[in-house]
This record gives sequence, structure tokens and C-alpha cells, in this order.
Amino acid sequence: MTSVMAAPARIPGWFNHGAKILELVEHHRPKVCVELGTWQGASAIPLARSIARWGGTLTCVDTWAGDLNDDGGSESGQSPIMLVSCARAMVEAGVSAHVRLIPAMTVAAATSWSEPIDFLYVDADHSYEGVRDDLHAWFPHVKPGGLIIGDDYEHPRYPGVKQAWDEFSARRVFPLSLYQSTPPMQGGVQIVYGCKGLP
Repeated sequence: MTSVMAAPARIPGWFNHGAKILELVEHHRPKVCVELGTWQGASAIPLARSIARWGGTLTCVDTWAGDLNDDGGSESGQSPIMLVSCARAMVEAGVSAHVRLIPAMTVAAATSWSEPIDFLYVDADHSYEGVRDDLHAWFPHVKPGGLIIGDDYEHPRYPGVKQAWDEFSARRVFPLSLYQSTPPMQGGVQIVYGCKGLP
């Protein structure tokens, strides 16, 4: 009798422009990686699979609470009710040895962070204030030459994402590149990315 291995279940969530993000990660080969906003791991799992090949680790920071239909992020103090589901997905995908999960507000987690970051993926609170505060809190931890990517740029539902990135780029003299898939995603959603300049 032969056993048939079941196909892995599809992880709920989003990984907009995932092929381009993985291409950038493959080019830069980061080892210390941080993802802000993970939910169930739809983006974290392929990222972890990729960086595991060269010994990288991915730290995921999320509250695992709140309402996905809100424009902003979760309120502080809510129970991380989705954390177990996310951890289970990591184990089932075989990437848990390369992933750390930190249930916290993203800005609060930045205050305790001490390791230089090679790759920062910003995809948590989609309000203007949320993106602005995440960039302000985490950018100093990124190494010179480190890769920074943000999702949902030009998303019609989250205009604050574009505003925060554009202001950050102008204030920090941080040149941004945009990527739009072909055919374009509905609403013109793009990713925004760049590398932190040398001091």
C-alpha cells in the first residue's frame, strides 16, 4: 500500500508581487530578516523557504489580533488569537526552524531590537501613521546596503501607505523603486523598495 502525501493547504493572506519580492531577496541574500505584519504566513513561508537556503532567519512581528477589515492596525492589549494558527502553518510548511514569531505592536518591538537587519518587509498597519511610525522605528536598525520593501503602495483603500513612503523617501533622501506586475494588479497596487545608503 502506498501513501499519498497531501498537498499543503493554501495559507490565507496575501503576498502581492511575491515573485518580484523573492527575486530581490535572492539577489541580496539577506540573513537577518524582519517582516512587519504576518497574519497567517502567506508571505513569511515563501520568504523563510528562500532565506533558509543560505542560513537566514525571519522574525515576524504582528499582534495576531484585530480586524482585517480595519484600515489601521490592532489595538495594544488585544489577545493574539491567531498566533497559534500562524505557528501551525509554519510547522506544517517545514520552515519553523528559520522563523521567530514576536506577538507585539511593531513600534514597541522596535524599541527592544538590537540586531542589524539585512532585509525589512513593511506590511503591517496600513494607515498613514502606522507606516510612518514603522519606517521611523525600524529604519535605524537596517544595515547600510540593507533591502527594504513595502507592500500595497498605490492601494486605493490605503492611500496613507503611499503618502508615508513618499514622505519617508524625501526626508531620508532614500530613493525608491516601484514594481507593478503585468498585467497590473487591480487598483494599480505596487510594491516599493530600496536599499539603505552607506553612511
